[in-house]
Order: sequence, then structure tokens, then C-alpha cells
Amino acid sequence: MPGLSFRPLVRDDFAMLSRWLAEPHVAKWWCSPSDMAYIEHEYGPAIDGADPTELFVLQREDQPIGLFQRYLLDDYPDWAAAVGFTGAAGIDYLIGEPALVGQGLGSRAIRIFTADALARYPGANAVVAAPQQANLASWKALERAGFERAWAGQLESDDPGDAGPAYVYCLRRDSPIDPPV
Repeated sequence: MPGLSFRPLVRDDFAMLSRWLAEPHVAKWWCSPSDMAYIEHEYGPAIDGADPTELFVLQREDQPIGLFQRYLLDDYPDWAAAVGFTGAAGIDYLIGEPALVGQGLGSRAIRIFTADALARYPGANAVVAAPQQANLASWKALERAGFERAWAGQLESDDPGDAGPAYVYCLRRDSPIDPPV
């Protein structure tokens, strides 16, 4: 099975990120513009250290294939209230390369990234993700990675990619994380 790794997102990745955000399988759920001005506005502050979200490129055998981000929910009180967790880390993710969707890479990457997030944030009691209910691939990947559904309902958010019928998934710090297969 090919190796997965993460490296920090840099501005040289913005053209690739633009392409990924425009892919139909991503655009349907991420709901973000794919133009360079938006990408700079949305991701530039985190790269510069002005936003606490940490951004990473998922790589398969050193080839970029996706975007992962992590953050402390307490840094975003409105989002923490929306998902019903405090003291936890949050993650978001996408596999950008269409040919690699549906191969189990998402759940493997989520397992690795979750273990990394818990190590990075030793005070976090859990890692949380909130996919839309209709995004079957996303929540199934979370379940295969060991996450449990903590809540189902209507999320209130000013981000259209987050608002609406959603599931909140959680992997608590004391839960076993199976090594990636």
C-alpha cells in the first residue's frame, strides 16, 4: 500500500488547490470559490501565521493528492458551539485528485492525521469532524478511521459547506486508533 504523508501547504500550492476546489466531487461539498483571490484570502492568513488553522497537503508517494486542516475548536467559538464540542480539535479534509477517490485513502489519511492532531494538541480531549449528511463517502471514511457519530441535525453556520443537515463525528483521546492499513 503506497505511503501517505503530510507537508505544510505553501502558496506555490494555490494553483493545485484551485484545481481541486473546482473538481465536481470537491465543489459539491466544499462549496468554496476556486479563484486565486479567494484562495489567497482564505488560506494565506494561515500560511502567514495570522490564523490558527494549520493547513497540510496530503501526499501519496510524495505526489500531492489532497488538503487536510486542523485547528482547536476553542479558537472558533461559533463553530465549537455549532458542533457542540469544546476542548477538542477539529479537522477538515478533501481528496482532490478524482482518480484516487474511493480507494480507501481518505480513511487511512484521517487515521494518520487524527493521531497527529492529538499529538499536536495534547490538551484536546477529542478530534471532531462535521460532514454533511448527504456526503456518504466522507462520513463512511470517518467511521472506517474509528470515529463515532456523536450528533445528527441541522448545523448553523455562515459557511455554506458546513451549514445544513450534518453529522458530527468524534474520536475521543482515549479511543484506540488502529494503525493505518
